[in-house]
Amino acid sequence: MLKAIIEKKHLIKKIVKEHVVLFIVSSLIFFIIFYLLTLATTTDHSLGIFIMMNGVSYTIWTFFLLVVIALLLGVYISLIVYSFKIKMKAKKIGGSIGIVGMIVGLFSAGCPMCGAFLFGLFGFPLALFFMPYNGLELRVLSILILVFSIYLISRSLTKCKIRKK
Repeated sequence: MLKAIIEKKHLIKKIVKEHVVLFIVSSLIFFIIFYLLTLATTTDHSLGIFIMMNGVSYTIWTFFLLVVIALLLGVYISLIVYSFKIKMKAKKIGGSIGIVGMIVGLFSAGCPMCGAFLFGLFGFPLALFFMPYNGLELRVLSILILVFSIYLISRSLTKCKIRKK
């Protein structure tokens, strides 16, 4: 079991190194999107006001988790591109659940006091305010879903799909 995990870790490192520009660019783009959505409903889109309303520790946890989500999305996209290239050669294309992690992450971006931008589109602008940890649990859920999807992709890349007759 440990050997399989180490094998997947090495594969992920190799793929991210091959697609380092894609990893960095996609991670930055997703972090900027999360940052903008987090401050979208805050007065003047101000980080200072966000900190005053939510506290320093909440703000630190929020942005730390958003950075982790953005980095995981960068890894996920690098793996998807690598997997897509391999599957195009074999003419075999499949889906993944990583998109769910991205969507959960997008919904978790927002200010609990001012209202989350995407929840507001569906008529629930203060949804994060009523959650026990003001939406931090959605960010953790997003991280768990992304880690699971990265695991599934790396597992599919390390398993041989050819069956012996």
